[in-house]
Amino acid sequence: MKASTPIGLQGLFWYFPASARDKNWGIYATSIGTTHVAPHKPYPPAGHPGCYDYKWERGRILPVYAVVYISRGRGWIDLNPKTAQRQDLETGNVILLFPGMWHRYCPDPEFGWDEHWVAFDGKVAARWIKECSFSPSQPVLKVQNEETLRGIFAHLIEIGQQSPVALQQLMAAQVHCILATLYSEKQAAVGGGDPAADVVRAVQARMRKGFTSDLNVKQLARESKVSYSWFRHAFVQQTGFSPYQYIVELRLARARDLLVQSSLKIKEIANLSGFADEHYFSRIFKARVGLTPHQWRTQARTET
Repeated sequence: MKASTPIGLQGLFWYFPASARDKNWGIYATSIGTTHVAPHKPYPPAGHPGCYDYKWERGRILPVYAVVYISRGRGWIDLNPKTAQRQDLETGNVILLFPGMWHRYCPDPEFGWDEHWVAFDGKVAARWIKECSFSPSQPVLKVQNEETLRGIFAHLIEIGQQSPVALQQLMAAQVHCILATLYSEKQAAVGGGDPAADVVRAVQARMRKGFTSDLNVKQLARESKVSYSWFRHAFVQQTGFSPYQYIVELRLARARDLLVQSSLKIKEIANLSGFADEHYFSRIFKARVGLTPHQWRTQARTET
C-alpha cells in the first residue's frame, strides 16, 4: 500500500494493491483520498501515480470506476476532448467515472474546493452500477443528503489511516454504502419535481402500520388524491415492488418473526400476519421462501 500526503497538508490519499482473494470478493478499492484545494492553488496536487495523475490539457482515462464528491467550492468538468464543453460543478455534486471514460475536472481558481474520492473495481461493483442504471452519459449527480456521504468518506479515510485486517473488505462495504446512497438520491429525484416520492413514502408508512388489516391499495391511491395507475407506477419505481407485493412482503416478514419467536399454530400466525386464509398463507410462503411455514420454522430453530 502506498500513502502520500501532499505538501502543505492539502489532503491524504492512498493507493492499494488487490490480491486474488480481494478480487474474488467482487469489489475492491484501488485508491481513496481527500483533498483541500485553496483558491489559486495548483491542481491536482503532486504525488499521484501513473494513470491517476493528469493535467487539464490532456485529460485522463481511468481503468477503474471512481466516485468523486465535491463537499465545498465550485469548478468544472469536461467529458469530450473534441468539443471542450465544460459543465459546472458545485458543492454537493458527485462525479461517477467509468473505466475507459475520458474526463478532466478542476476547481474554479477563485474558489477552490474540497474533494473526496474512492476508485474501485470488481464484478460486483459493475453489476451494482448496471442495476442502479447509472450511465457514463450522465456522470454528474446532485446529492441532497450530504451529511451521510461525508460520514461514509470520513470512515473510508479512517480505514485508510488505520489499515486494519481485511482492509479491502472493509473498504468494499463503504463503497457499497456510497453507491446505495447515490441510488437512493437518484430514485428520490425520479420525475424531478414530481410528488411521487412523497406520496409513496406516505403510503409506505401507512402500510407498515396497517399491513395486518385488510388494506385496499386502490383506496390508498384515492386517499392520496392520485390515480391508481399513476400510483402503482410511482410505487414500483420507488420500491421495486407493486403496492400489493410490498404488503405481502411485510406480512411474510411478520410471519417469519412469529414462526421463530413463538409457538403459535400456523393458522394463528397467518391471521396475526394479515393472511385471512391459512392455506393461501402456506402457498405464498412456500412460493416466496422455498419451504412451507412448518419446514422453515424447524430449519430456523435448528440453525439458532
